[in-house]
Amino acid sequence: MRLLTYVLILGALSGYAQNTASDELIAASENACQCIARIEAGAENKNDEIQKCIKSSLVVFEDDKDVKVDRFKQVESVLVQSCAPLKELAFSENRKFKHSYSENVLAQLAYDDGMEFLQEGDVESAIEKFKKAVSIDDQFAFAWDNLGISYRKMKRYDEAIAAYEKSLEIYDKGRLPLLNIAITYNLNEQYKEAMKHYEKFIEIYSGDPEGYYGLGLIQYTQNEEEKGLDNLIHAYTIYTAQNSPYRADAAKKISYMYKDLQNKDRLDLFHKIADKYNLKVEKN
Repeated sequence: MRLLTYVLILGALSGYAQNTASDELIAASENACQCIARIEAGAENKNDEIQKCIKSSLVVFEDDKDVKVDRFKQVESVLVQSCAPLKELAFSENRKFKHSYSENVLAQLAYDDGMEFLQEGDVESAIEKFKKAVSIDDQFAFAWDNLGISYRKMKRYDEAIAAYEKSLEIYDKGRLPLLNIAITYNLNEQYKEAMKHYEKFIEIYSGDPEGYYGLGLIQYTQNEEEKGLDNLIHAYTIYTAQNSPYRADAAKKISYMYKDLQNKDRLDLFHKIADKYNLKVEKN
């Protein structure tokens, strides 16, 4: 039986409706995976190229430089578990993600320039390059994805949502835009739209904890406490099975919900859902 250590977490409940760190890890991992998808299977320096892809993806994290070593390991861990192109390289298969690159040289060059600007922190210039890339090749889904990421970094949420929608028109099962559009709707305080897109994400990626995590946080803050807690504990169980570093983050949110329900004299609800997932709670 899994044990969830009970920790009292201070702060407003609305503060837990966002998970920037998890969002950034997903974005970094997707960018690194996109980069890896363009490495030729027969390349002699595959390992060096893979490391370069991971390092360049760390630009999405908004923390100090001394944190980057840990971030590298986190992204690397996610890639090993979920990046198909990385697995394909390991088995010397020469296949590429559809829409991960452009066959138009000018579009690809603009995209690469955009990624460099993003890495340097020049988000405005990155936006211009990604816009140029999609103006040349409007089927370049990853350029739309990174345009959305750039807009979101600038808190231009409506434009970010529009970019993700363009990507989803190209491939409606894209993991990155599906998740990011839900996250961005949440940041834009459009909670019904955010929940709708999280639900769509879960339909396609039922084994991915990020969908349950994001949906659960919004549901709980929108007075759907039972559904929210259920989804958070569901996410926690998947994080635990994956040995994910975000298991601890989910545990903190669940601990907060425990205290909130305790204050409302509704611990029966908490224990009902905890029992559903065979989750035992211990107080410090």
